[in-house]
Amino acid sequence: MKKLKTNHKKASQPQISLNQWDLTLPSLHKTFAKHFMIGNIFSVYHWETGGQPNDWENPGMLDMYRHHYNVVSPGNIMKPQFITSAPGVYHFEAVDKLVAWANENDIAVIAHTLVWHAQSAPWLNKNPDDSPLKRTEAKANLETFIKTYAGRYSGKIYAWDVINEAFIDRYNEPYSGNWRDYIRRESDNPQAVGHWYLAYANGANEVLGESGTDFVFDAFYFARKYDPHAMLCYNDYNETVPNKRDAIAQMVEEINTEWAKHPDYDERLLIERIGMQSHCIHSKINTADVRAAIERFIVTGARLSITELDYTFGPPETLHNPLSAEESKIQAQVYSDLFKMFVEFSAHIDSVTIWGKNDLESWRSFGSPTLFDNDYRAKEAFHAVIATVK
Repeated sequence: MKKLKTNHKKASQPQISLNQWDLTLPSLHKTFAKHFMIGNIFSVYHWETGGQPNDWENPGMLDMYRHHYNVVSPGNIMKPQFITSAPGVYHFEAVDKLVAWANENDIAVIAHTLVWHAQSAPWLNKNPDDSPLKRTEAKANLETFIKTYAGRYSGKIYAWDVINEAFIDRYNEPYSGNWRDYIRRESDNPQAVGHWYLAYANGANEVLGESGTDFVFDAFYFARKYDPHAMLCYNDYNETVPNKRDAIAQMVEEINTEWAKHPDYDERLLIERIGMQSHCIHSKINTADVRAAIERFIVTGARLSITELDYTFGPPETLHNPLSAEESKIQAQVYSDLFKMFVEFSAHIDSVTIWGKNDLESWRSFGSPTLFDNDYRAKEAFHAVIATVK
């Protein structure tokens, strides 16, 4: 499942729509209640205007969400750059609102995310001139940030995406056998630089076995320390690429082995979930690769979650919105095949999250990737998903 090279997860602002959601449709989360939770993205900005429609809302949004979903992922508001802008400066109002609403409505929160190479506050791991902080400074900042952030919501979050997208893509290469070879570091693309790795490497004592990859263990350790109630997840995309799949799996296994020897070991895995983003692109999706990834991740002992599922037709320059009749059938079949597989492995899968409530507001709106069209009508894909549960 290869991502398009486009602005990650940021949807262009949709036009105002006064269309209504059809709440007579079967509920997604009730349909799959015996298998796993069903979620979507959401933001407090859906109701900031006192219930009046704006670019991100229509009058039935909250009722629709409660009808179809029982787990929620924030779109942007929980990413590090929106939480802190400087040492000691934090912005929690939006997250407080989202978490309170979800808790009041028995909707589980998947908090996204604590550590990411993108959309992160520079002060955490960089000097003002963009050079990496020293290892000791970066580690102290990481603990302070997670203590302040995760600690604030301890007991209110179902799962934290502790680290997001730490691995690079290396297509058509055999796996080296060492997950550390695939962790982000220097890059010609400023948006892909692994600043946490660079900071942790700056002052690492190799004689003592220290390296830039040590931020991985520390991030999960601090998350467990300050929110012991939440499940801790590693989340990534292109998780079906064989060497990336194997690197992620080996990392989870080694971190959990290291944790089992730690003085604070609590008889739980440290990395308890692996998040498979599952951004699918027409002509590049291979369900056999999805199955291989699921089977490899199960071996780690971690639970699985499908965290950002969508199915896109074509690149941005080739508009596929709305889909043709033939494209709708293809999309419905792929969604059906995927959900049948998820149900098959449901003993290991906690949740499946669709990335976008309808095509209009999706970050890939050009490719009609969700279960509902621009006018909030259920697509053929929706009915195909419902039909996977007999």
